Amino acid sequence: MYNVYLTLRSVTPGQKASVALRRVGLRHQLLRAPRAIAPGGCAYALALREGDLNRALRLLEQSNVTVQGIYLHLTDGSFERVEP
Repeated sequence: MYNVYLTLRSVTPGQKASVALRRVGLRHQLLRAPRAIAPGGCAYALALREGDLNRALRLLEQSNVTVQGIYLHLTDGSFERVEP
């Protein structure tokens, strides 16, 4: 189950990030960011496992992809913003 969401400004950086993660075999899903974590309404998110977070952040930094926010998807369905 994917329980960490990395928000991205739009679909273009989302696609770039998805390609970078796929190249190294990190399982993830690119989707429209849930409204609770995208107040502007237009963001995208990469959903991945918490254990892959640090590796994904390093890879995205190397790929020049800016992550807007990092959120844990809690068991009650809510989100909690976290710092890297």
